[in-house]
Amino acid sequence: MSTFIPSKFAIPFLLATLASPLALAEECAVPQAQQGEQVFARDCAACHSAQKNGPTMMGPNLHAVLGRAPGTVPGANYSQAMKSRQAAWTAQGISAFIEQPQAAVPGTYMPYAGLHDAAERQAVTCFLASLK
Repeated sequence: MSTFIPSKFAIPFLLATLASPLALAEECAVPQAQQGEQVFARDCAACHSAQKNGPTMMGPNLHAVLGRAPGTVPGANYSQAMKSRQAAWTAQGISAFIEQPQAAVPGTYMPYAGLHDAAERQAVTCFLASLK
């Protein structure tokens, strides 16, 4: 009989996904969202669009991602792990995911090592939250 031992990332990620989609976003200032746009351009834009009605690229379009169910952008190639996620994206869930995608959603196709700087993660999350 095997015993399930959750990873050290599973509990914080689950708690983050249960939080209000706007909880972290409400703490955003305009300069922080602007910094997030720059970090997004540097780290994310090669694979993701964030423009309204923008294309699906290697990854899904992230415009209006907060509150959206994972794995639901038409035309995007999602892993079964991402399609199986039940919780809608929250600011905290996005932050946890971009910190360590493989730990947050084991089996995700996202080939990104993670954004380890907490201030930059907050900024990217603020940028994404500003896109409505």
